[in-house]
Amino acid sequence: MTRRLSVLVIVGVLATAATGALLIVRERESATAEPPAATATGLALVTVATQDALLPAVVGTTGSGKTGALVIPPSTTVVIPGQGESTVAEAMQLEPRAAATAISNLLGVWISDTATVEAAKVAEIADAEAIEIGGDAADANTVSSMLAEPDPGGVAALQIVLKALAEAGTSWDASDLAESHNGGHVVDALSAVEGSNVVTLQTDEVAAGVFHASPEHVTEGLVAAFGGPAEPATPVIVLNGNGIPGIGEQVAERLIPGGFRVAVSQNASEFDHPETLIVVGSPDDVGLAERVRDLLGVGSVSVSVGSGIAPVTVVVGEDFSG
Repeated sequence: MTRRLSVLVIVGVLATAATGALLIVRERESATAEPPAATATGLALVTVATQDALLPAVVGTTGSGKTGALVIPPSTTVVIPGQGESTVAEAMQLEPRAAATAISNLLGVWISDTATVEAAKVAEIADAEAIEIGGDAADANTVSSMLAEPDPGGVAALQIVLKALAEAGTSWDASDLAESHNGGHVVDALSAVEGSNVVTLQTDEVAAGVFHASPEHVTEGLVAAFGGPAEPATPVIVLNGNGIPGIGEQVAERLIPGGFRVAVSQNASEFDHPETLIVVGSPDDVGLAERVRDLLGVGSVSVSVGSGIAPVTVVVGEDFSG
């Protein structure tokens, strides 16, 4: 609670200070910071639906030469753009595109496609492939029981089963998917996964029942599954300054493919900002701010009070229409 209150105070000051920024920067040559490069990805969020839980895994490639799968523990904390801090389990209750945006924000890489696979279908495929787990044949009942275990058991089971299916050279079909967006890409990605690249995102229990994936954990997971990116995405604070519901998600959809992630997502102190403000705490970070402005298509870049949380703060104004 103390940290949340501190964030509220800091971003409130930023939102106020931004309206009277110390320096309005419009010339690119005044910047020295290198903006992050956009990361081309071919990732899909595959949700395995059990009777009691939704188990997410990101599959595909980030263009680094490896095709893998990264299983995401539902207990992991995540900032849902436009909604604030929550858990992956709660994010998975959103409609598929919003859920994929939340997981994209957790990882700092864009996930373009989505699909849901029933756990029973995964078990059926595993049975047909005659996969082995721990040296023993795993039939449909065994796989179903494994996936039905609560987190962390179900998460570990999903990694084991996906790895075994990949090592068996399983060829997936669109009919295996209960629902999807761009299902052809999803089944291609699932069929191309290499067993050695199936991993689980590591987390730390930072408080009782609260699990956090550090930027280092995220980078390690991305490198192990997909070969990269090897550098964490740049954190950004996003404040809704125009009062339009869901605007934070629309901002995230612009920024995440460009190498950013939303570290804080909440309302500004007021909803009367006509122009989007992009605030950095140092002239050295103006390059980052200009990159954000280019991705959003609107905004004035200012050097003002630093947040200590992220190098860039965006106060979304009425000029941003998504």
